Amino acid sequence: MKNRLFIILFLVMITTVGSCFAEADPEIENYTRYTDYEPQKADPIGLIPGENHNVLVAWFSRVGNTVFDPDVDAVTRATLQYDSQGELLGNAQMIAGWIAEETGADVFPIQTAYTYPSDYNQTVAVGEGQDIDFVSLKLAAYLDDVSGYDTVWLVAPIWHYTVCTPLRIFLSETDLSGKTVYVVTTHCGSRFADTVERIREMQPGAKVIKAVAVSGSDPNSYEEEVRKFVQNAME
Repeated sequence: MKNRLFIILFLVMITTVGSCFAEADPEIENYTRYTDYEPQKADPIGLIPGENHNVLVAWFSRVGNTVFDPDVDAVTRATLQYDSQGELLGNAQMIAGWIAEETGADVFPIQTAYTYPSDYNQTVAVGEGQDIDFVSLKLAAYLDDVSGYDTVWLVAPIWHYTVCTPLRIFLSETDLSGKTVYVVTTHCGSRFADTVERIREMQPGAKVIKAVAVSGSDPNSYEEEVRKFVQNAME
């Protein structure tokens, strides 16, 4: 009887351990190989419909791709803002909001399958590592059909002096041929870096245009410039 019970318990233990290994996603290593933290599976937002379905604003930001610690105020503010209601916003997210207000566009938050670290320096390490290794990340959500858009605004930070990996993955999965693509960057001194050139290489069938490079140290001061550029572009 004891032997039989031992065998049953052993089989349960093996099944449980096996299940844990089966549930481990190797995708996590695309983040943790660069720094020590626990990525969380993203909660996909997906496409947010606007009033003008001919225009798309796709943006990537730390907010929406990070589970921030309670002491978020201590996080480097070069990438974060608070709105008038006290809601935490990423710079690219805030700028995408301005563009959406001016255009009535559909909005698509680019989200990776797993979250980045809440610590800014750790995020830098992960972002640079993913770029150097040319990692092929999975996204939390994809756009099924972009054929109806004639204009696309891309808003994302410069990471490692180039296109951040999440935006690169989005562009590798999305054909923007025949569309006018405006590029807006947030940066800490590198402005557009080589982003526009790389996007043109990835999207040879699109008309890719430099829009506005927004300094991450004072993004709010660029609101008028961004809105005016959008207004002129949409005339």
